Order: sequence, then C-alpha cells, then structure tokens
Amino acid sequence: MCTERRAPARAQRGLTLIELIVALALAAVLLGSLWSAWSLMARASADPLVARQQLAIAQSLLREIDLQPLSGSTAVGTPGRTGYASVADYNGLTMNGITDVEGQPLAGLSAYGATVSVSSLALNGVPQADGVWVTVSVTGPDGRVLKLASWRSRR
Repeated sequence: MCTERRAPARAQRGLTLIELIVALALAAVLLGSLWSAWSLMARASADPLVARQQLAIAQSLLREIDLQPLSGSTAVGTPGRTGYASVADYNGLTMNGITDVEGQPLAGLSAYGATVSVSSLALNGVPQADGVWVTVSVTGPDGRVLKLASWRSRR
C-alpha cells in the first residue's frame, strides 16, 4: 500500500498548444481581412486623384484651344504651341507627357498623355463649314482615357 500523499492539483496556468494554434489562426484571419480592406481602400482613394488630374489637364487644353480664333495662319518655327494661331492648328496634337504652351514639360505630369482632334460639324442649323468640334483625350498613368469635347461656331 502506498502511504505517500500527493499535493492537491493546482489550477491550470497558461495555454495548451492547441489553444495557442487556434488563437494564432484567428488572429491571422482577422489581420488578413483587415489588410485586404485597407489595400482596397488605398487603391480606390488614388483613382479619384488621377481622374481629377486628367480632368484638369483636359479642361486646361480645351480652354487654351477655345481662346484661339476659328481661322488664322500658323507661325512657323515657334517653340511649343506658341505659334498656333487658330483652332485648326491643334488638330492632331499629341503629347506624351504634358507640356506648357512653350513646350516645357510640366512637373509631375510625365505619366499623362493628351491628344486633340478638331473637325467640322453641323449642329442646330449651323452648317458644317461654320461649326468646329474639338475633342481632347487625356490618358492617365493607369491607361484610362478621359475625353472632353467642345463645339464652336462662327455665328
């Protein structure tokens, strides 16, 4: 017979290995879902910035073109667009990297591109010979294209 007495069992302290693994797995799932949501929000918040920049570029070019007369002669040998004397001079303009009127690159806009199309268009009783349709297309760094158009007439 055993006469030795054992000490009463103490309350369990710490975690078992299984409990620790389950806790780590739950933490990993939680962190993974938070990371996924955060990266989606970060990506979505940058898109409006690109779209706003594209819109600003398109509006600026369209404003520049709308300030020109509908007809005139181009000054040859002038830098950039300073020699453009009419709306028609802008037809076929292509910029890989946005530049100012003098042809100098604008800081931070080298990843953007722009093209201009000018064509005759009849609208609301104005004959085709008197109407001009101007389309400015701006391509952003992500490859998306924003188009703005304007119609002018001699009348």
